[in-house]
Amino acid sequence: MLSLFFHSGLYTQSQIIFSRSAGGLNTGETPDLMVYDTQTNSATLLFKGSVRKRGEYGAAVSPDGSKLIVNTYKFGGWKLGIADFKNGEISNLEKFTKRRNYEYNPSWSHDGEKVAYEEYNRIENDTDIFIADKSGNSISRLTQSDGVDRSPAWTRNNKEIVFTSGRADNYEIYIQSSSGRESKNLTNHKSNDFAPSTSSENEKIAFLSDRGGLINLYTMNYDGSSMHCLTENLTSDRVIYNGYETTGYWAYKTTWSPDGKQIAFNVMFGNNLEIFLIDSDGSNLKQLTNNQDSDFCPFWKNEH
Repeated sequence: MLSLFFHSGLYTQSQIIFSRSAGGLNTGETPDLMVYDTQTNSATLLFKGSVRKRGEYGAAVSPDGSKLIVNTYKFGGWKLGIADFKNGEISNLEKFTKRRNYEYNPSWSHDGEKVAYEEYNRIENDTDIFIADKSGNSISRLTQSDGVDRSPAWTRNNKEIVFTSGRADNYEIYIQSSSGRESKNLTNHKSNDFAPSTSSENEKIAFLSDRGGLINLYTMNYDGSSMHCLTENLTSDRVIYNGYETTGYWAYKTTWSPDGKQIAFNVMFGNNLEIFLIDSDGSNLKQLTNNQDSDFCPFWKNEH
């Protein structure tokens, strides 16, 4: 059995997996997988990036805690790799699908039976969302729009998928049935709304928006109602948008705690990406990382 990395502590509801690379984002440094323990307020290395200047990021753990899917360059180009994950030990990393296109941003359904992800077709120069079963087979295409569709997240009942799309002149948050083609724009704003995530405990969506030039965390209902900014007092770095990848929006994520009471997210703060934590009602904002590195793509692991 090939053991890729080991962390001696047991993973609980306090564990947030994220990626860290030295210096600024998009500078070519190799991202490592890290874990932050909210009980001890400490971050430790999980896995040293396997491919120089590529590394691993965007990890997502299955609801039962037994599998981990991650963006990796180990299989030639950006692909999704799936591995066994038990008591902090990762083993048997394999390519998730047999498809040739680049793959990003895996999202487990809340019942653990399916995985939604985005696929970049280099020939068509387009990105759309696909759905696979938990073994990486039985793949179907969810979206096919004029703009790129990214960052899927399943609704609580596993019947719809929330995602961000650049099919308009900017990025908006959409919702679409996992078995249908009709989608609904939930945000309808001239800003860029992105990095959606959903809670398994309530029918809420968290997302980031650059409204006013500062990136803040918002929540809303599945139908776009009751939208609230949770971080009005957070003075993140002002961002001049010049493209999704160039600006670094690809590295921004939101993630709910398993009990639905907190949200972790990352924003540019002090000239680098840092991870923050806040209660879902907008109270108790806390900065988790504070360094000269880029900390990005947080994912809150279920308790097992």
